[in-house]
Amino acid sequence: MSPSRALIVSDLYDDLAPFYHLLFEDWDASIRRQAAGLDGLIRSRWGRPDHTVLDVAAGIGTQTIGLAALGYRVLASDRSHPAVCRAAAEASRRHLHIPTCAADFTALPYRSGSAELILAADNALPHLLTDAALLLALTEFFRCLAPGGGLLLTVRDYGPPPPPGTVEYRPYGWRRWGEHDYYVSQEWRWNGPCYDLRITASRSIDGRPEHAFEGRYYAIPVAQLAALCRTAGFVEVERQDGSFYQPVLLATRPAAG
Repeated sequence: MSPSRALIVSDLYDDLAPFYHLLFEDWDASIRRQAAGLDGLIRSRWGRPDHTVLDVAAGIGTQTIGLAALGYRVLASDRSHPAVCRAAAEASRRHLHIPTCAADFTALPYRSGSAELILAADNALPHLLTDAALLLALTEFFRCLAPGGGLLLTVRDYGPPPPPGTVEYRPYGWRRWGEHDYYVSQEWRWNGPCYDLRITASRSIDGRPEHAFEGRYYAIPVAQLAALCRTAGFVEVERQDGSFYQPVLLATRPAAG
């Protein structure tokens, strides 16, 4: 990842960390719901739940906390230091101990073969803007997985990108934060296969944003990301729909490799 790319991702999630829960109508309910969906996928594909899970896109802990509450041993990393600090604090508040660190997808500070499962949820991987960068990250995930270990990636299901300059508006709705109500929304500005994301929180629907957070995504098709998983060495790569709020790619590191 180039310094400019790392800066864009860090700026988005560093700034967003105190507000990230506002993207959910009920964050605690979403934590429980997402954990149940992931747990079902893990059990159906890899059996027993006593796995060490490395959540490489932990953010403020949405999936990390939910899986830990179900009894998984979870290690949490994220490119954003403020985000994983909040994840650790949120876990502690729920009487859960989750080791956290700030780390890039492409240079994880974990031993080779140290995790039975790796998770990257909430469409985190497409912050990497090229196939080469994605392949580098997937190769790093492969390294950190034990033979026979599993990979879970949750991603958006993008169609063909619209013409450059197209703007899409995606509202979340009203959220309560402290003593104030905020109207939270997303705006996507397309430029070829990538788009610039802007999340805003305003005191009125058409008012000037009091908070704004910006980042960029690569709208990679799910099938193309699956092909990159195979190139990185993963086998049994398959897409699952209906168990999570986004499509999930499941893949396995070969038991003998």
